[in-house]
Amino acid sequence: MKINSLYAVNFRNYESCSLQLSSMINVFYGQNAQGKTNLLEAIFYSAFGMSHRTSAEEEMLKMGADAMAVGVEYASVSGSHEVKIKKYRQHERWQKEILLDGARVRPKEHYGALNTVMFSPEDLQLVKGEPALRRRFFDMQIAQTDPVYYDLLLKYNRVLQQRNRLLKELRDNGGTPDILQPWNEEFIRLAAAIVRRRLAALGKLQAIAGEIYSSITKGSEMLQVRYEQKANNSTLLYPQSAEAAAEDFYREQLSERQRLDILRGNTGIGPHRDDLQLLLNGLSLRAFGSQGQQRSGALALKLSQLQYVKNELGEFPVLLLDDVMSELDNSRRAQLLLFIDGRVQTFITVNDRELIPELAGNAYFKISGGSISEA
Repeated sequence: MKINSLYAVNFRNYESCSLQLSSMINVFYGQNAQGKTNLLEAIFYSAFGMSHRTSAEEEMLKMGADAMAVGVEYASVSGSHEVKIKKYRQHERWQKEILLDGARVRPKEHYGALNTVMFSPEDLQLVKGEPALRRRFFDMQIAQTDPVYYDLLLKYNRVLQQRNRLLKELRDNGGTPDILQPWNEEFIRLAAAIVRRRLAALGKLQAIAGEIYSSITKGSEMLQVRYEQKANNSTLLYPQSAEAAAEDFYREQLSERQRLDILRGNTGIGPHRDDLQLLLNGLSLRAFGSQGQQRSGALALKLSQLQYVKNELGEFPVLLLDDVMSELDNSRRAQLLLFIDGRVQTFITVNDRELIPELAGNAYFKISGGSISEA
């Protein structure tokens, strides 16, 4: 997959910008707070319809503007395509339009059209950070290649919100727990379907990440990835036959934890709480790994995300590297550049352009105060 052009209007500090992109490696360099990350955000927003930096999309509008637009023209195995996203105020309300090849589409039809992987300093916390980081990483990996999974997540989150509202009502106002039953059944169905797809994807991720980590460490260490099901009493559950018995498992767990869920006013078990456990030579990488080993694990996970999408769709996604090169030591930086060289279109933000050696005909863009010059 390759992006050929990018434009943005009233986006962050860009009143209007348009870039023609013919190179595989595109380096945005310049001082801090000049707009480098904003360009990556525009690509990410075009791909996912959301920002990687904020949940309030209005923050992306240039100061004083009441409308913005971003667009990307790209080529994939299915041909040439264009995605445009507009955000504007109409009758005192914010409106959003997503256009794919000129036709207005819903978010679930848009997601997965332009495939990208973002790697930022936050991702170096994948190993030792909160479970939400690893869930987001895993969900985005699967959803880009599996539209059914993305739809399941949307439905699951709606059911989860409704069940939590009912739990709070029961806690605060009393009533019969029977009102939970219809939502329990839908929760069980969706949670089981999500876990089945996660476990299927995990088998593929495990093989890819293990191989990449082995190459980073020259075969001296072995990385394993295991799925954890967590409960609201902090018990870790490792179902031996989760894929086959997922619905029975959740039915049993919801029944056992119903009283506790009501007391707490939220659902204490489900895919929204689960985690990935990373093991290095059989020991927890989070608990026992050195900082260097943890960073190698994070790098292996991000590179495995690229390879996973390639294996599933037949082409690499576009890679966005946001200020991550200065966070990696020379060895890990070299491993990353070796992986992408000549085969993964990459957009990199750096302060110092000298951090990026010449690879497959780099293009360098100097960013200063929202102004772009190729140099």
